[in-house]
Amino acid sequence: MPSDSEDFLVEHLLRRAAFGATPEELKRYKSMGYNRTLKELLHPEKVKDKQLDQMLADQNFDFTSIEDLKHWWLYRMIYTKRPLQEKMTLFWHGHFATSNKKVGNSYAMYMQNVLFRQNGMGNFRDLLLETSKDPAMIVWLDNNSNNKGKPNENYAREIMELFALGIGNYSEQDIKEGARAFTGWQTKPNGFYFNPGQHDYGSKKFLGRTGNLNGDDVVEILSEQPACPKFISMKLCKFFASDNPSKTLVSDVAATYTGDGDNIRNMLTTLFQHDEFKSKACYHAKIKSPVELVVGTIKSLQVQKLDNDLPNSMGRMGQTLLEPPNVKGWDGGPAWISTNTMMERFNFATKITQAKFDALETFVKPAELVEQQQLQDPDQMVDYFLNILTDGDVPEQARLELRAYMTVSPKGDQVVLLSNDKVLDQKLRGLVHLIMTLPTYQLA
Repeated sequence: MPSDSEDFLVEHLLRRAAFGATPEELKRYKSMGYNRTLKELLHPEKVKDKQLDQMLADQNFDFTSIEDLKHWWLYRMIYTKRPLQEKMTLFWHGHFATSNKKVGNSYAMYMQNVLFRQNGMGNFRDLLLETSKDPAMIVWLDNNSNNKGKPNENYAREIMELFALGIGNYSEQDIKEGARAFTGWQTKPNGFYFNPGQHDYGSKKFLGRTGNLNGDDVVEILSEQPACPKFISMKLCKFFASDNPSKTLVSDVAATYTGDGDNIRNMLTTLFQHDEFKSKACYHAKIKSPVELVVGTIKSLQVQKLDNDLPNSMGRMGQTLLEPPNVKGWDGGPAWISTNTMMERFNFATKITQAKFDALETFVKPAELVEQQQLQDPDQMVDYFLNILTDGDVPEQARLELRAYMTVSPKGDQVVLLSNDKVLDQKLRGLVHLIMTLPTYQLA
C-alpha cells in the first residue's frame, strides 16, 4: 500500500465506488477530499448529468435491441457524473441476476435496469418489492405460471435464498407458503399485472406470521428478518471491500440497516467510512471484473471513441452484461481469472494500445498524454503510466525493467532516441500494454 494520504484514499474510493476516473475527474475529486467526494457519490440525485443525457440522446439507442441496450449502459458507466449510481446498478444486476437469454425482451431488461438505478441506494424493502413486480424478473423466475392451486415455487425460493436472507434462514414450508402469497403476480405487455382470479386468498404461515398474506406482506416480513441486513451487508462488503471481509466490517455495516429510510445508502456510508475499507486489508484486494477493467481503462487512458465490440470483449472475459450465467449471478473474485479469460484481458490490452478503429483513428494516444503532462524523461513517463494505471504499486524490479524497455532496443545493444515521434509513439504504446498485463493491473 503506497500511501495512506488523502489523495491515495480518494483514488482507492474511486476504484471501488466508481470505475476509476479520468485525470480531470481525479484532479477535481482530490481537490474535494475523501469525505466530500464520498458525500457527492452517495447523493447522485444532487449531481446534474446533462452532458451524459445529451450524449445518450444523440446516439438514438433502440431499447428493443439487446446490443443497443448493452452499449447504452456502457456509455452511462463511462461518461456519467454519478458513478456510484451506475456501480450500484451493476451490483443489483448481479444480485437480482436476470438474463435476457430467457427473458427475451430487451425493453423489459431496460426497465429493470432503470429500476435498479432509481432505487439502488434507497430503501431495500422498496427495492425488493419493485423487483418482485418487475416484468423481467417475473418471466425470469416463472411467476407467470404461479397460480392458485398450482403454485410455482421458483420466485419464493430465490427471494429468500439469493435476494434477502441466504440459505439456512427459512424452511421448505416457508417456500411453499411464500409461493402461495405470490400467486397471481404476473405480467402484461404494459408491465406488472395482479391477476385476482389466480391469487390464493387462503391463510398462510410464513416465517412465523399467519394470515391472508400476499406478495407485499412477504416482502415486508423478509425485510424485517434479522438475517436480511446481515445477508445484504455481506454481499455489499464482498463487492466493494474484499472477497473475505471481516466479521466486524460486515456487522458494522449491517447495524446501520433500519426498516425505514434510505438504509442502503446508510450501509454504503458506513462501509466507505470504515477503517477496514481504508486499510491495507482492502487495498488491491479485489480482482477487477471485466466491466471494471474495460471501463476503468477507457477512463484512465482517455479513450475518445468507443469500439462496438467492447460488450463482446467483456463477454469473452466472462461478464456479458444483461446475460449473467444463472440466477446466482457471476461468482466474481478468483473466478474472474482463468487461462482463457486472462488471454482475453491481454487481447484487450493489445487491441486498445495497438489497433485502430479504422485506417486513421487509434483507441488511445499515449504520446498526447505525455505531452499534456510535459514529460520528456523516460523514467517520468514510466512513473506517470504506472501511477494512473496501478497507483505505482508494482515491484521495483518491474519498474526498472519498464524503464529499460523505454530506452533500450529489443536486442539490448543500443539506446533508443525518444526524440523521434514515431519511436516514442511505439514505445509508449508498448509501455501501456506491458503495464496492462501486470498482475497489479488486474486488481482494483
